[in-house]
Amino acid sequence: MRTASEKLKQLNEWSVWIFTKQETDFDESFKSALLFSEIPSKETTNIENYFTDNHARYGISTDRHRILIIPQFFGLITKTPFYERSGPYNSENPTAIFDAIKNLALNGTEYNVLKTEQILKLKIHAIIDTADNNLQCNILPVVFIYKVLRSLKEKYSIDKITIDQLYTYVMTCSKYSEVDEAVEFIRTNSPISNLVSKFKSRSRVLTCIKKNTNLFNIDNKYISINPKFDDYFYNNFLSKYDFEELHEQLLRDVDYSYFLYNVQGFNVNLIDEPNSSESSHIQTQVSVSSYIDDEDESKYIEKVDSIKETNINENAGEGAHKIEPIAVSKYDVGRRFRTNPLLGKIAIKKAYYVCEKDHDHETFISKKTNKKYMEAHHLIPVCFQKDIWDKYKVNIDCVENLVSLCPTCHKAIHYGTKEVQRKMITDLYARCVPKYKAIGLDITLEEIFRLYKI
Repeated sequence: MRTASEKLKQLNEWSVWIFTKQETDFDESFKSALLFSEIPSKETTNIENYFTDNHARYGISTDRHRILIIPQFFGLITKTPFYERSGPYNSENPTAIFDAIKNLALNGTEYNVLKTEQILKLKIHAIIDTADNNLQCNILPVVFIYKVLRSLKEKYSIDKITIDQLYTYVMTCSKYSEVDEAVEFIRTNSPISNLVSKFKSRSRVLTCIKKNTNLFNIDNKYISINPKFDDYFYNNFLSKYDFEELHEQLLRDVDYSYFLYNVQGFNVNLIDEPNSSESSHIQTQVSVSSYIDDEDESKYIEKVDSIKETNINENAGEGAHKIEPIAVSKYDVGRRFRTNPLLGKIAIKKAYYVCEKDHDHETFISKKTNKKYMEAHHLIPVCFQKDIWDKYKVNIDCVENLVSLCPTCHKAIHYGTKEVQRKMITDLYARCVPKYKAIGLDITLEEIFRLYKI
């Protein structure tokens, strides 16, 4: 472990967790997203003028449409590219989590549960951190702060820490493995960084947490865990999820966006005071549902079909091939390779909801999307992620490796005779070759035949 002196020497004025400097009130952001969702002909409307003319309808405090970056920050509106400065809003859409919230009262219990979920999902580095200051920082700030405070309380009976200690030794961490180090620096009353004043001017993390949850008691000098929520949060959330696994799942922009934009079912409420029975309820550890294991393809197909076109931006999948798949390092033994349903939906949308084997193939209308029902198929099977990554450094859970197929063709490519499979793969490979070459995947048709054992 580093010494405190070594830690302080490594800090610079941008080392703190960087979040937006704008207003961070979730309710205000939701109202802004609601107004955005009602814009007619969004692709051709001047959104700046529309927002100026209509913001008073929901009592939004500013007439500037740039406030829309905050609902993007909270996952209520899509943001593409995910980590870059916000561009025109005309191509963005309200998300599935917004749809789930919009019919709820702004202060009701169900609303507060989903509001809490979105605050817990916030990740460093922030989606609007345009300077890449926290590029390698993927922790969830609420979780990390809580872990440090809980550890100090349990191990050393330290119930609160100063805000300056928080900024110096907690809000400059980038990995969950740094919790113990942060605890030790605080326990030993290590020196405060002379950069704290700059840290405070650049980060709105505490403002965001304080305005939108009651998990912590925060004033100008100290922060502590609110005892009314302590055991409730620990038993019903912190002990429920494997955060090391979650960290690995959210490395790609498209994976975090799917996680942020869809209801994960955390089912915790950090706004309304819990009762004693809620505080004592202990959950078994589970994984969040951002991914589907490859051995359960039916769930993947169902999730892809459930994603509404109006909740996505098809550019969200750009660059998904560049990040090493988590299965290579952690799930190789069990062959549990994971796939992001959002990429499958984008591939189907880009194919205009037709079968890429034969555009004339008939199918039915999906009751979930009211679009022609199609299924997404990875032409290079995901169970070979490790082999393809090792050879080509390409993550094959990407739009470039996904094709849109009618149910009959999808079954045929899995269960047809070798002659049927070879014909289908040959035709689909011809469609995919230009996309493969664009991402540096110089795989041959014969290699793919070998993967299918045909």
